[in-house]
Amino acid sequence: MNAATTRRKLSVTDIAEILDAEVIGDVSIVIDDVDFIERATPTQLSFVGDFRNVSRIRNTRSRLIVVPESVRGELGKFGDRTFILVPEAETAFLTIAAILRPYRSRAAIGISDKAVVDPSATIGANTNIHPLASIGQDVVIGQSCEIHSGVVIGDGCRLGNNVTLFANTVLYHDIVIENHVTIHASCVIGADGFGYRFVNGGHERIPHYGTVRICSDVDIGASTTIDRAKVGETVIGSGTRIDNQVMIGHNCQIGRHNLLVSQVGLAGSVTTGEYVVCAGQVGVADHVHLGDRAVVGAQAGVIRDMPADQTYLGNPAGPMAETSKQLAAFRRLPEMRDAMKRMGKELEALRSRLSNDGDKDVQSSAA
Repeated sequence: MNAATTRRKLSVTDIAEILDAEVIGDVSIVIDDVDFIERATPTQLSFVGDFRNVSRIRNTRSRLIVVPESVRGELGKFGDRTFILVPEAETAFLTIAAILRPYRSRAAIGISDKAVVDPSATIGANTNIHPLASIGQDVVIGQSCEIHSGVVIGDGCRLGNNVTLFANTVLYHDIVIENHVTIHASCVIGADGFGYRFVNGGHERIPHYGTVRICSDVDIGASTTIDRAKVGETVIGSGTRIDNQVMIGHNCQIGRHNLLVSQVGLAGSVTTGEYVVCAGQVGVADHVHLGDRAVVGAQAGVIRDMPADQTYLGNPAGPMAETSKQLAAFRRLPEMRDAMKRMGKELEALRSRLSNDGDKDVQSSAA
């Protein structure tokens, strides 16, 4: 959270010095906050990220705008605004946002007396265990971790250094989390996978004896679930970023530096290479492999392996060029249907004419 009590003001000159940037316009402006250009007020800094969004300057109330140097030639249209020119506008904007809206400093609370910590647990130095957290037997937590209220860490879990678990996250037993991992609120790590067999007219649960390993430098969004393996490990590779409300099935092996966007669903034993991207609402069938740097577009359904270094769209998913042609043809179906109806009528008329002409020829021959 940002601390409003630490809010400060910055002049145009202050900002230009911080960003080592050029200013065009009134240098007397002072701002006290930041916001997106559509909502910014006259005392708030805003930004335009690229040429496509320059037109938004016309309707903003913001008087001070960070822009990329590439749009310099367009700025003369907006003489009543002041501009700060930088190589990359969003990065510069966020630099100023960090000054005006600093995060609250980390409290050193240690282990709250309102937390439930089993005596067999090992807690590293500089780690905070917040009120109402629950730490099970034989748990090991490293240094400088942040375990927020309502978190449940099951027996035998192992957490590395600098791990943050936000409120109400649940780690089932024997989960392994390496260093520098952030897991946002209400995630569930290590529940049994969706595995059943049909026995005597009913669905009998298949036991899951494995675990989940979250490798170093992973971010996991709120309300995401990652199932434990039947045997072995479900693995999330280092550097991977997972959005809110993602579901990862048992025995999945997610590679390094993947991006899994909201509502992605991976069935059991899916494997991915490095730098794979799955956009929102992608569904991947069990035992499918996505190759290195594969990109799967939003709402695609993947039912077979996808080789590396390609972009895939559609349901079932296929290479972008092929699927784009199919989608273009699909959009023309109403037009094509009407054309076929017209052609059918024309064909019937032609047949009728040919039939009449044939009858006339027969009559002429008989005469």
